[in-house]
Amino acid sequence: MLYGQRYEVLRRELQQLRVDAGLTQVELAKRLGKGQSYVSKVERGEQYVDLIEFLDWCEACKAEPENVVRKI
Repeated sequence: MLYGQRYEVLRRELQQLRVDAGLTQVELAKRLGKGQSYVSKVERGEQYVDLIEFLDWCEACKAEPENVVRKI
């Protein structure tokens, strides 16, 4: 796993956003214009997510980024 405890919380929240949106990793990857392995690596903590990627993930899951940030 990469990074620290707060990043672990972010990783779990991003995975939960996808699940709550009813998306598979493949479906989310298509919305993001990435491969399924990217989503898998993010969710396993093997891929860093920058701010723009975070915002894109939230948008693809129809979630408000502010709500995720509050949980971190």
